This record gives sequence, C-alpha cells and structure tokens, in this order.
Amino acid sequence: MRQLSASVFLWIILCFTTTSGFCADTPPKNARAAQTPAEHHHPANWRFTLPKGDSIKGRAVFVKYQCYDCHQVRGEDFPEPFEEEAPELSQMGPEHPIEFFAESIINPNAVVPKAYQRPDGTSPMRDFTEQMTLRELIDVSSYIASLKPPTSTKFVNGIGKIVALAPQSSEVVIDHGAIKDYMDAMTMGYKVSSASLLKGLTAGDQVEFTLDTTKRVITKLQKRQN
Repeated sequence: MRQLSASVFLWIILCFTTTSGFCADTPPKNARAAQTPAEHHHPANWRFTLPKGDSIKGRAVFVKYQCYDCHQVRGEDFPEPFEEEAPELSQMGPEHPIEFFAESIINPNAVVPKAYQRPDGTSPMRDFTEQMTLRELIDVSSYIASLKPPTSTKFVNGIGKIVALAPQSSEVVIDHGAIKDYMDAMTMGYKVSSASLLKGLTAGDQVEFTLDTTKRVITKLQKRQN
C-alpha cells in the first residue's frame, strides 16, 4: 500500500470527523506542492543545543566511568589522577557551552589542547560511544559545565601571546601559560573591560594580562617588555 503524506492523511481525518460525514472539498493533487524548500531547511542561526541535564546525576556518571583517572577536578574529593594527560576541569565549566563538553566526549579529537596531544595530534581520551548512554552523556556534560574554579582570588595574572583581536566586540584570543591555582595553559578567548586595552596590539604580540575571575574579563593588558 502506498504511504500517505501527512497533509493527505490529515485531510482524510477531517473528512470523517465532520458532522455531515463527508468532505465537500477534494485533497490537493499534490499535497507537497505547497511546501517550499525553505520549510525543510534549518534556520539561518540554528545551532545544536543539548537538552537540560542533571549535574548531580552527572557527577555519578563521572565517578562511574572513573574520569578522575585522567582529569583532576579542584574542589572535589576524587582520587588524584594517575595519568597527566588531560586538563583540569574546574577551570573549564565557565569557559565553554555545554555542547563543547558533549563533543569532547563523543569526538575527543575535535579539539585537542596542544599540551595533551599525542605525537600524531590526536587525543589520548578513550572512546565512550559504545559504553555511555545518551542520558549519561547529557548529565555528565551538565556536571562539567556546572564546575567553577575554587579560588578566592578575584584577580589573577597571566602571560601569553595574542592569537587574534576583535576590537568591535572587545575580545582577544590569547595563547597563555598556566595560571597558578586557577587555569592550565590553553588558548582562550576573553572579553576586555574596554576596547581601548587592545589599542596598539597585534596578533603575535607577547603580553601580560590581569583577569577578573568573577566577571571573566581582562582588566589589564599590555605588551611585554623585552
């Protein structure tokens, strides 16, 4: 039997639910003709969004798969990692959308920090796609996204190299070294408190900066003196 399109099926239902018991109108010759290609295309600003997860259950998932074997989480009472091959996670939560963490789990080679790459550029993280359920993925991603560095210091200082500048949005991307007791070495984009801080700087400049840890904003930024 030929499969009915959704619009033709709806027309039949409406016909048989009318008080007269019949339908005076006829279905369109081609029920799909009125649909434009745009109706089947994703919206211009579409992006994948992960459903809301449970961070408490996500912590249990983190423990179940012994993610602490490789990842340290400051502020938690997990065992110390026995392998130094993965970034500390309390620093990551405020810096990325939850979908970033989900991608890191199901496709760990998508973005691999230089400090943790294997010689061939791949990630040492093991494959969870045959073990972890979709609900576990959502919840553990929510747990990681909820983490925050357990620091009482409002301002921290860092040294790095400018990768890119975006004065129109008051942003700068910096490849910086480790910030003691706060963040591992990584390449990150930051807002600056004023676009004027970017004046006179260019990509490739070695810089010193001060980061407001509560607002996640750079308040001081200057080129390093040789």
